[in-house]
Amino acid sequence: MRIAFASCAYTRVFSDQPVWDWIAAQRPDHLVLLGDSLYIDLLTPVHPAQMGDVEFAQHLLALYGELIAQAQFAALVRGLPGTAVHAIWDDHDFLWNDALGAEVHPLHTGKVRLSTAFLEAFRRALALRLAPGSFPSAYDDPAFWDANQPPLATPSVALTPDLWLHLSDVRTFRTRTWLLAEGKRTIFGTAQKLRLDAAVRAAPQALHLWATGSTVAGHQRYTSDLAWLKALASNHRMLVLSGDIHHNDLDAFYTGGWPLHEATSSGAAVFDAVVVGSPCRNHGLLDIDDQAVTISLFCDNQIEQQRVLDRASWLPR
Repeated sequence: MRIAFASCAYTRVFSDQPVWDWIAAQRPDHLVLLGDSLYIDLLTPVHPAQMGDVEFAQHLLALYGELIAQAQFAALVRGLPGTAVHAIWDDHDFLWNDALGAEVHPLHTGKVRLSTAFLEAFRRALALRLAPGSFPSAYDDPAFWDANQPPLATPSVALTPDLWLHLSDVRTFRTRTWLLAEGKRTIFGTAQKLRLDAAVRAAPQALHLWATGSTVAGHQRYTSDLAWLKALASNHRMLVLSGDIHHNDLDAFYTGGWPLHEATSSGAAVFDAVVVGSPCRNHGLLDIDDQAVTISLFCDNQIEQQRVLDRASWLPR
């Protein structure tokens, strides 16, 4: 099994995005998009916070349309099976930089419903391999305007009987940390944690891939959620796949049981400060067999970091 993962790409910064060609050449079985696939709040004359809902929907339609039309990305998606591309979000797909869903002003709740509906529509289009007409062509399509739009789905997907991919949402329920008691801080929210906890515990012998828009280091001020994640990982083989930080990294965390491993690949097609700085062309690859997980992190299509995890001991070889 080969799984590619990437995050942070912006068509308005780089119209040419060779990272998708490089991933396609490696012939992955699955692709995981770890958020910041578009940047709602950058390179726009009006900040999204100042937009009305109609203008916001028009803005989202344009951005998703540009991403879907990006030739290298579209070619990669169309070359994969319809169930093989998995997408989550981070702040720049959700609302704007560092947006906190639990702290959203009532004036912006309509925007949250819209951004959720747009990402769900994008997921459906990915499942149809971006076939013509698979993504709505009008901002006022009823698919985007459900007043009872549920929160973003966070499915757990059995890639094989002993390999699960868990998609998480780190924005909808996220609280602030400043002047908020630790017991009230959360990234995931109670309902999401309960569902994901049950999904992991239902397959105790499996390898669990946890897809998130925030690195584990980004959880440090959310002590309850981090303690919960570490406790879950202590009894299960878990590997976090994360993005957000515009560079590649490998990490591991002590849990008192099985270590919690993390592979971060961020900056598929942005500058290191999104619109300025040095260009980033990063992606990650997992090669998984019965014996080991090989993690390879690429910069400009060259391996920058690599680690092999033994599936029996769940330690690096």
